[in-house]
Amino acid sequence: MVILSLWFGRRPSRSIVARVSELLKEPPAPGLAGAIVSTADILTDALLGPRLKALRPQLILTFARQSADAARRMSSSHWTSDRGHNVGLDVLHAHDQALGLFRQVLTSRPGPRRPLRDTVAALDAAIERRRELPGDEDGYGLATLRELRRDLARLDHERR
Repeated sequence: MVILSLWFGRRPSRSIVARVSELLKEPPAPGLAGAIVSTADILTDALLGPRLKALRPQLILTFARQSADAARRMSSSHWTSDRGHNVGLDVLHAHDQALGLFRQVLTSRPGPRRPLRDTVAALDAAIERRRELPGDEDGYGLATLRELRRDLARLDHERR
């Protein structure tokens, strides 16, 4: 973990990388470690508030996995279709959309009483809209939204 902190150069992120890494069976690959740091910078304790602060490592890992997956796919031509479209872009757009919905729920006024459940409901609506829109021919964006929805619903269920 010291190497990661030197690499990323931020002490607060080092501790969250360590806390998130405890959820994994092995140390995170560099791409995932970078995604953890980036996601931790967005999903701060202040944003999550007292209701979700204890779930911060799990929430960071949930979103960081999708971010790292998008980056991994975009870095390889294997994931580029014969149309010249890399499905990593679909994963990235879906990740960004889901993270934006989550942040929108968290910052809504008055504050949500059930932020995870409200985010799951927002993702359900986003999934329905995405089915009707053109693009994402390979379905990777839709699958990303579904995975994030599943993981957030599981966290909400475990929290009760």
